[in-house]
Amino acid sequence: MQPSQVFIIAPYDPDGQRVQDTVRQAIEEAGFEVVQNVGNVRPGAVLASSVLDGIRGADLIIADVSRPNPNVFYEMGFAHALRKPTILLFDIKSGSSLPSDLAGLEYIAYDPTNFRRLADLVRTITRRPNDGAWIVPLPAVRGS
Repeated sequence: MQPSQVFIIAPYDPDGQRVQDTVRQAIEEAGFEVVQNVGNVRPGAVLASSVLDGIRGADLIIADVSRPNPNVFYEMGFAHALRKPTILLFDIKSGSSLPSDLAGLEYIAYDPTNFRRLADLVRTITRRPNDGAWIVPLPAVRGS
């Protein structure tokens, strides 16, 4: 049986890369495969196609919605349209607030000075039962 595939959505910047690296390590340690558009793909239609293919093939999406990033929201919207199970992440020190469309959803609030805690939370909430269905029990960690 092939391991379940997870796609991580985060901005393409140093902060987003730290989130991706932390989540990737936690997911791989839990026995899942992270699928991502890696390599030397230049921005544009080829990159967008690669991202959408990755989302389409993933069993679970983890998205960092800490900052108003159009690419993140576009990719998350695509995943939502495909009805992909999604775990939202939110940096409590980002200075941003969630858009109104996301404000009622549950998410993992994380402190960017403690990525170990983020990794622990990701490992804890992503578990897979024997029947192969995803269980994503999110703790009540909505931000203020």
